[in-house]
Amino acid sequence: MKFYAPGKLLISGEYAVLNGAKALAIPTVGYGQKLELYDSKDETHLWQSYDPDGQWFNARFSLDLTHILEASNTSQAVIIQQVMLYIKRHNARLFDRPLHFKTILNFNRKWGFGSSSSLIALLSKWSQSPPFDLLDISFGGSGYDLAVALQDQPILYQLKSPKKMVAPIYREKQAVWQSVRFKPVFADHIFLIYRNVKQNSREAIQSYRKHLPTAHQIDQISQITESIIECRDLLSFEKLIEKHEQIISAILQRPTVKQEFFSDYSGQIKSLGAWGGDFILATGLQAPNYFKSRGYATILNLKDILR
Repeated sequence: MKFYAPGKLLISGEYAVLNGAKALAIPTVGYGQKLELYDSKDETHLWQSYDPDGQWFNARFSLDLTHILEASNTSQAVIIQQVMLYIKRHNARLFDRPLHFKTILNFNRKWGFGSSSSLIALLSKWSQSPPFDLLDISFGGSGYDLAVALQDQPILYQLKSPKKMVAPIYREKQAVWQSVRFKPVFADHIFLIYRNVKQNSREAIQSYRKHLPTAHQIDQISQITESIIECRDLLSFEKLIEKHEQIISAILQRPTVKQEFFSDYSGQIKSLGAWGGDFILATGLQAPNYFKSRGYATILNLKDILR
């Protein structure tokens, strides 16, 4: 059995999505993860994970899943064990024989393209388990990345609650999303640059919770997100992402990535996802030469990862 799920990029709404702001997220065409299932060769469940550099994780579990027999990373194995036990409680027949799970990423897992969320989507597809339940007991987060992996299209995502939003936990709210068309005619002028730094999303969220946004800031981010979707020219897009950066900067009480690292860049720059690592977005055809000259080797054009 084989399954596939795409990776993701959060174009707008980082952090603020946890508190009800509308966010625009897209699947990364050509960059995703596969899950392959085989019969195990012995009376244990085997798990192996690969990315372009080879195997990066492996674990072996007892047939009843109550024991981790071996693991290259114990904390990762515990998360997988918890998910598998949940699946087994709701559909025991799936584990009526020893299984060999093999996951294959076709992108560097340090990129922040959604190796965890695409994994949860894959396990949900295989087991027919509620995807957000699996996310809740494993990696957590706002859930937008899981929605993208399930939808496999650009989406407008929002967490809603009938009560005043206080704790940014999606299970206490209603996650809603809809497919949108996002393929700007100026996409060839937008580049995605990997900063050679992997950001820990959990740590970033914990830090963010010390600086929660106001209702007005949430509304502003939502309006920017909707405007980005409808945007028809590069100049307007640049103004929108500049304003977005200013708002998140005020919330986090830290300079924007452009102010801090690339103040001499002539185009606009926006963080994608957790600030401080992973990918950034830069506008302008000068981006490839500018960032290559500063040691950034991974530069993607937005038009190449949009449907």
